[in-house]
Amino acid sequence: MNRSRVIPKSPPLRLHLRRNALPFPFGSPHTSLTRNGRFAIREGLRALGLPKGAKVLLPAWHCGSEADAVLAAGMKISLYRLQQDLSADLDDIRRQLQGGAVAAVYAIHYFGYPQPLRELQALAREHGAAVIEDVALGLFSCTPDGASLGGQGDMSVFSLVKTLPLPDGGALWLRRPCCKATDRLTAMPLRPALAGLKGVLRRGIAAPRPVADAPAHLLEAWHPRAGISETDMGGRISPFSRILLRMADSGKVRAAHRANFKTLQDNVPRHAGMHSLMPDLPAGACPAFFPLFTRNADRVHAALHAENIQSVRFWRQFHHAVDLASHPEAEALKRSVLRLPVHPGLRPQDLQRICAVLHQII
Repeated sequence: MNRSRVIPKSPPLRLHLRRNALPFPFGSPHTSLTRNGRFAIREGLRALGLPKGAKVLLPAWHCGSEADAVLAAGMKISLYRLQQDLSADLDDIRRQLQGGAVAAVYAIHYFGYPQPLRELQALAREHGAAVIEDVALGLFSCTPDGASLGGQGDMSVFSLVKTLPLPDGGALWLRRPCCKATDRLTAMPLRPALAGLKGVLRRGIAAPRPVADAPAHLLEAWHPRAGISETDMGGRISPFSRILLRMADSGKVRAAHRANFKTLQDNVPRHAGMHSLMPDLPAGACPAFFPLFTRNADRVHAALHAENIQSVRFWRQFHHAVDLASHPEAEALKRSVLRLPVHPGLRPQDLQRICAVLHQII
């Protein structure tokens, strides 16, 4: 194995001159493109007309940027529990809905694995709450019966950059058309737009850079750049991303993500506290990444980086406005999940090398 080759965490840019038709949410008149998923959440909550000060139920395990967007929209956060398979705990959601003052239930389709939307919608309708779908980790995903993931609730949000080689990009879909959903947003500043484009072009032209040594300690404090301020209006997608998005081939992307995910799922170690976080890949799911659970996340992450394999400590930061003290399972996930790449730029020998290094570590 060539250990000198860097295995990148993000997909390389491969230009296709012909324009490709993209599946949902693209092409829908109810979809607006934003700078990232955070802006989509904030503007979507405003477009739904939800009352200020009401609660949005978030799953206990979440990134934190969702919380920033909810707060920026003038709403409050309450957490609900997840089952062991990361499906929503419907009993906990029912209890909180019965308590009143809940305006929306926020469901994250982790890595394109569908949440029980039919049951969630029934609960929400019974108590006059909206259902929000987060498909940031599963762009181009479908349910096992073929329905596009994100088209069942009142609102859905997507992150384009997690799956596609774009400098920026999010999407907001609303069931009820709202032509002014993102009208108040302004163009993102030119400097970060150009910096993002430069990074994407570098991935497509230059060889990935060697991975730096992992830091000795991990910062868990929430970083302001990971969030969104109430006054920040620079939330439109850049023209660079609009152009590159037209060249994406969703069929090839979906096929590569699914195949690479399955390879890792079948070959990563399943002992010594290490295993795939998710069960078998359901039909239609298009995971943005592969989630690896390990009790020794710090050591495994450092060992992967030492072998020039770019892993990421997934959702490691703790948001200052979210108290996870009563959700130890969510705290454990924040400290125990690594993100491995499954993008189309990986070769079979890259996947073999990732699994070999993981077996050596344990």
